[in-house]
Amino acid sequence: MAANVYTSLANATVYTDKLQITTTTSAVTYQAYATALGSAAAVGNIYSNPINIPANTVFEVYAGAGNKVTVAGSDFTALEIGTASSAQESVF
Repeated sequence: MAANVYTSLANATVYTDKLQITTTTSAVTYQAYATALGSAAAVGNIYSNPINIPANTVFEVYAGAGNKVTVAGSDFTALEIGTASSAQESVF
């Protein structure tokens, strides 16, 4: 299975536990929303504040397979990396 590559993410479901976000000329912010797992209720954002990723950076971040991800900003690519676990939230 080929990993998905994104140039835009707005409340989009991701299919692996990690993303590698590469920025070029602009900084971006990242946030992941933990969706419902089984019969449990949706948890909400897994980070208390959005993660700021500076321009000209390669950054790996936890997303959680099945969660909804938003990257605010432009001129970035996000590559799904890692595996897809059954966990949709973690403690940071």
